[in-house]
Amino acid sequence: MTLTKRGRSLVALGLVGAFFGTVALGAFIWLHSIGVYGSSDPGREVAVTIPEGANAEEVGTILVDSGVISSGLGWRIYLFRHGGSEDIQAGDYMLRTGLVPEDALAEILEEGPAGPEVWRVTFPEGLWLTEMAARLEEGTDLSGAKFLRLVEGAKVPSSLLPEDVDTLEGLLFPSTYEFLKDATERDVVLRMVEQMEEQLADLDLSMAGKVNLTEYDIVTIASMIEAETRVDEERPKVARVIYNRLSQGIALGIDATFLYALGERKDSLTASELAIDSPYNLRQNVGLPPTPIGAPGAASLQAAADPAQGDWLYYVLADCEGNHAFSSSNSEFLQDKRAYQALEC
Repeated sequence: MTLTKRGRSLVALGLVGAFFGTVALGAFIWLHSIGVYGSSDPGREVAVTIPEGANAEEVGTILVDSGVISSGLGWRIYLFRHGGSEDIQAGDYMLRTGLVPEDALAEILEEGPAGPEVWRVTFPEGLWLTEMAARLEEGTDLSGAKFLRLVEGAKVPSSLLPEDVDTLEGLLFPSTYEFLKDATERDVVLRMVEQMEEQLADLDLSMAGKVNLTEYDIVTIASMIEAETRVDEERPKVARVIYNRLSQGIALGIDATFLYALGERKDSLTASELAIDSPYNLRQNVGLPPTPIGAPGAASLQAAADPAQGDWLYYVLADCEGNHAFSSSNSEFLQDKRAYQALEC
């Protein structure tokens, strides 16, 4: 059979089409094999570090070596067609193996580099140094014993510490901290001491100066306020009771100082415990205790620096929620005390 001229043209076109179709199919298969097309088969997570200044080709090599992608060429072709390499940040990543370039780039750009490894530790208000040491050891790989040696011997300087005191009790600000995992016990103490110094620097202590109280005295008063009430609105009133008693030469009678001396948290004290021979016995000794009795927070420090106005000399629990009744005479105090004792808490 002899083909017409038109027939020969159609055959030629068919052959050309088949040729280019075959080429296109082959190109697609090849591009699929190097990951430009296709879908990911995610595997395990691997740590990947992209160094500062790495170009797109170097990043591709790192990803191939880590098993994240299978082909550096496929990576370069994908970036050439779609862009995105300019947004890659240097740093450490956790990426999955078995990704195509599209998904690998998406994870890198969406997740971003991981930040430095840190410990996050919360030190609540009112803690003693011994309790802070326990918290530090529970939340980090650091040693509570080393921490205590630093703070109980005042081996880390504080501008608030008097020359005759050798403990940092009360001078470490209670808060939630993040410490790099290469931090030492000394780094932790320094950070907390500096934070307390910053808190004091932000307070107006002019009132304290008028009654001959030092910054350290303010921290000591704040530590007692912290131990006596958890109601923020009451803190300035508790501060005023302390100031009124100090000015009148009346023993403070704060039972929280006994607990500090005993080194024990408890709800009540026995008669023998209330009679202990200690400078922290503020029923027998007039004035402030020799050191703070815990770590005061910002609200208690503010109250100690700026007490409420009033003539109160006493306070006692008034309800089962921890609120107090404040009074100016012993008879009022005894009446408030009887009212509280009649409650069934």
